[in-house]
Amino acid sequence: MKRLAIILATAAMVATPVVAQDNSNPDTRNDNIQTGSRFKRQSEAANVTEARVMQKAVARCVVYRNKQLSRELLANSDTVSIDFYKLDDVDADGLFDELDVADCLGRAAKYGTLSIRMNIQFRTLRNLMAEEVYLMDQDDPLVLPANAPEYLENRNYATGRHPAAVATAKLSDCLTLNDVANSDALLRSRPGSDEEDEALEAIFPSLETCAGEGIADAEIETSMVRTVIADGMWARMHYGPTAPVAVAEEETKDDDA
Repeated sequence: MKRLAIILATAAMVATPVVAQDNSNPDTRNDNIQTGSRFKRQSEAANVTEARVMQKAVARCVVYRNKQLSRELLANSDTVSIDFYKLDDVDADGLFDELDVADCLGRAAKYGTLSIRMNIQFRTLRNLMAEEVYLMDQDDPLVLPANAPEYLENRNYATGRHPAAVATAKLSDCLTLNDVANSDALLRSRPGSDEEDEALEAIFPSLETCAGEGIADAEIETSMVRTVIADGMWARMHYGPTAPVAVAEEETKDDDA
């Protein structure tokens, strides 16, 4: 159980949300635990689900506007930090401007009912982008070969092998190896949808395998599971034996043309 607590605490570090505020309903708090599932997940109030949808829209906008920089950022970072020394002409102070984050946020908020106060860390944005880059570069569900490694030892770590980054990487590698099909389905589902719930339930046996049987007694945020799996699926695509490096390079050339 101690091992599980460490893994979940580590994973929670990479799932810090954009702060959202619902102006239409002042009483939207919901602390009930979702029932009818094999593991406990916090029930999401409507504003929380909409905030996750908006997060996804912002990350997608950022990635499609800045395809080459998005790939470069992911390749020179981990779930904890970004190695700005390896990014060309981009530093910490100018990253959000370079990625058009403010404009993408404004566009996403324009079509929603939430007012957004921007309170997002670099690592949070990076981890949201991992899902969108995976979906952009992987048109079809990723299929791993029989000899796929259990852990991706060739991963990049931005500041050395940071314990939190390593722990999250180990968990995400294990989950994606054990259930790559449902991991892919989860990322292709809309936040808060029935398809997302179905994929999460299907992934539960892999959660038990990777995090231990104590997972059934833990309260898990959906966004946390999705974030960890997004990192794992992007890494399998980028570093693993099926990584479409040539395709990504050709797309980058097309983007620059």
